[in-house]
Amino acid sequence: MSALLTEPIYLVSGFWFPVKGFITMLGQPGFWIAAGASIIPITLGLDGMRQCLYPNATDGFLPLNVEFACLVILSILFLILAKYSLQYMENLGKKEGRLTMRWQ
Repeated sequence: MSALLTEPIYLVSGFWFPVKGFITMLGQPGFWIAAGASIIPITLGLDGMRQCLYPNATDGFLPLNVEFACLVILSILFLILAKYSLQYMENLGKKEGRLTMRWQ
């Protein structure tokens, strides 16, 4: 399953081409595809690195300071979600007395 989902994540997150390419190729719908892909933190990270390494090339998807702010917000959000997910799984393990899922 992990290998199956890796390639689409690489495609939308900007591994193979800059995320700004969605806007160039598709226009307005491309912006929403790039905005949706920004939920994956590596999208904004890669775009920010491209802007830092190639400042004279082309503009990135968002200004660098906006991308940094989004990454900070996503980091806080994912840490909170991880805390509650781990707490839920720990309580479930205590309640059921096992650490693995039972396939029925």
